[in-house]
Amino acid sequence: MRWATSHRLALLTIGIGLGLLPFLALCLYNQPFGCDFSVSSDTFNHGIWGAQPYLFQNWSGRYFSNFLLYAFNPLSYRWLAGVKLVAAISHLLRIVVLYLFVRRLTGQQLRRREAGLLAAGLSLVYVALAPYRFSVLYYFTEIAVYQVATWLLVLVPLAVERLHRASNCNSRRAWGLAAVVGTIAAAGSNELTLIQLCWLMAVAAGISLFRRQYYSLRIWIGLGILLVICGTISVLAPGNTARQHLDGAVVPAASAWEAASRLVILLRYLFVEPYMLIAPILTLVLAPLAARTLPARPLGLKLPLLLSAIVLVVGVMLAAVPYALMLPRPPLLPRATNAMVWWWLLGWIVASWASLPTEPATVPAASPAVRTLLAFVLLIVVFISSGRAYLDLQHDAPEFARQWEQRFQALQYAGRTPHTVLRVPPLPPLTNRFNFLPPDDLSTMPGFGVNTRLAIWFGVDSVQVMAPSQ
Repeated sequence: MRWATSHRLALLTIGIGLGLLPFLALCLYNQPFGCDFSVSSDTFNHGIWGAQPYLFQNWSGRYFSNFLLYAFNPLSYRWLAGVKLVAAISHLLRIVVLYLFVRRLTGQQLRRREAGLLAAGLSLVYVALAPYRFSVLYYFTEIAVYQVATWLLVLVPLAVERLHRASNCNSRRAWGLAAVVGTIAAAGSNELTLIQLCWLMAVAAGISLFRRQYYSLRIWIGLGILLVICGTISVLAPGNTARQHLDGAVVPAASAWEAASRLVILLRYLFVEPYMLIAPILTLVLAPLAARTLPARPLGLKLPLLLSAIVLVVGVMLAAVPYALMLPRPPLLPRATNAMVWWWLLGWIVASWASLPTEPATVPAASPAVRTLLAFVLLIVVFISSGRAYLDLQHDAPEFARQWEQRFQALQYAGRTPHTVLRVPPLPPLTNRFNFLPPDDLSTMPGFGVNTRLAIWFGVDSVQVMAPSQ
């Protein structure tokens, strides 16, 4: 026991590294999917810059996400293997964002190695709790639209916090510019992030007004106005209206009553999920670190736990409203659910920290037995997801990648001949452990969504999977 205590950082490093390793290794087998092809096809007709106004006018007003989808999509440059590198980079960027979050908030109370371990551990816990890991880790389109936006939800308030602490004019300008740029980007990412960041800014402005902190109030109101203006441009874009007529999944609510009933059903599905129930309790595992880092806590972040809990719950409810207005069936879209888990997990960590008394000596200590039990539960949650990733790495990912690479080669060859109709063999039976494999394969029907996207990208008339009898 003494040996384990004296080497706890090394043991944590090994454990977190082993937990993250299979998810990073699976990037070697990642393949482009679905919308990765359809959005990049527009660049072939309009160019990367010309495609931006085209998408804004015809499909989506999310101007920042649109830019990422075109400029950073490897398929825009006909680099199929590039999605492997992009997935790996997104893993690392998530850890970097969390490191900045931890390091900037805790100041010098944590050493760099400790802050790095905490950031990597939080990233691993988030991946383990996320119900749709393919969307979080490997699907470029949903990483660009939703995961990058979740990072902005952290970085914008962090830039404002650093702006408050800036000691000279140059620092204030730099952090102010970072907050403005982040706000503009967040407004053009997706509606979920727009609503949650707007809610955070409204709460922060209200607290600043209540405490008569007028400098802080001016900052939050200024950024809030900017967010509303840019968000209005994004939401009212012509492409959003056009999309309602083209996307069969979009069915606007016919009345306020129907929208409200949809919202209730969405929230009922969401709040009974295990990851939503255990995230608040797991914050107790970090109790010793929370007490240790209290001296670095920003002055404005001391809040009652009940108030923080209300902010978190209302943030989830408000973010679900656009989906209740536009989508007829529960549960929430997988990509949106993943973003909710990010809000919920990090939100409860910050809320618990904000509720502690100012003096570390007066912080009530959680029972070591309780913390040990919760740490064991957390270990099981992480072990299950990482274990499944190891199974994917050993059994299914190599064969999945080999089969899809053969399909891509066949499609590239068929694209050289005009008016080709291509039939490919089905994939062998694979076990979907909800880590790595996409939700849909090519269909026997050439008009299926995945089929048409590949056919357009490779320049063939149609592609379909052979029926078992063929």
